[in-house]
Amino acid sequence: MKKALLIIYAIVLIVISFIIANNILNDHNSKISSQTDTKVTEKEIVNSYFFTNNISTQSYKGKFLFDDIIEQDLTLNIYELANFKNGKLYELKLDSIEGINAERLNLGYFYVQEDTIYKIAPTEQNLDMLKANEELPEDSIIVCQDTEIEDSLDENEQGFHHYLDINGNEREYHSYNNQVSTGYYESFTWKKDIGLTNYRSGYGAENDSIELQLIE
Repeated sequence: MKKALLIIYAIVLIVISFIIANNILNDHNSKISSQTDTKVTEKEIVNSYFFTNNISTQSYKGKFLFDDIIEQDLTLNIYELANFKNGKLYELKLDSIEGINAERLNLGYFYVQEDTIYKIAPTEQNLDMLKANEELPEDSIIVCQDTEIEDSLDENEQGFHHYLDINGNEREYHSYNNQVSTGYYESFTWKKDIGLTNYRSGYGAENDSIELQLIE
């Protein structure tokens, strides 16, 4: 009888030891899985033609042709609005300048992927659409990538023109509307490992125009 009790006791100890070891192994695997998932979710999106992630402001020489001609150094603010699976959304806004509409000082939303930068109109609707399912609005435009974009129209053909040139470490995007004499134009120059170096926008005959040149 005593011998049988000892055998039962030994079996119980073995079972308990097995349960403890199994729980420890499951806990260890769970931690590894959790760490792996975190690494995947926290994957850093880096585009070498956009501003580095630790830059929140950048200084430019500015020239503004509105009611008056204004030439001054000013700050471009780089706001990170959202971090998605496939990219990050930023808003680029200049500091306020007396006499210039705040809307003209907002360069727009920029959805930045590893190999492409899209410009998006800075509206609440577009922001909500991106946050809901990371869907780009239909009027989004590519302003930087490693492949040139040819203008779909002839040079003097009326309509909305846009094209992207590659010059060494620079990507230059240009757009203009020549359907009317006061059509809007806009251009971006992005430089590798630096970000936005030049920006121009305005209307025909240089009305309400903005010119920015990076202070390096």
